[in-house]
Amino acid sequence: MDTLFDLVPYIIVSVIAYQAGKHVAMFLMSQNFANDPDSMIDMLKQIKDINNAIDHYGMAEDASPMQVERVGDQVYAYDTHSGEFLAQATSLELLLNAVNQRFPNKKFFGTISADNPAKELAK
Repeated sequence: MDTLFDLVPYIIVSVIAYQAGKHVAMFLMSQNFANDPDSMIDMLKQIKDINNAIDHYGMAEDASPMQVERVGDQVYAYDTHSGEFLAQATSLELLLNAVNQRFPNKKFFGTISADNPAKELAK
């Protein structure tokens, strides 16, 4: 029991040092931003470009998201934004072909929720 009480001052010092470090880091970051805002803006633009590249990797700019669901032996596709029914088939490949036949001038990318049985079809 004595050893636990011996650790209390170290824990308190650690928490205080952690909080002080956070404040110093925020102060330095705000000073850097105030002294050289152009470099910070450039850095934020680079981060934005990286995030956009990750979010749209391999997808067309005009592609619309669709939700894919499996019920029994059927697979259904719905427009994520409007909820509009897009197509129905017995396999993921047939579903994608059906969506492309029904909407030849539109591009879609699909998402399947983790708990949906259609996830097995994407493997």
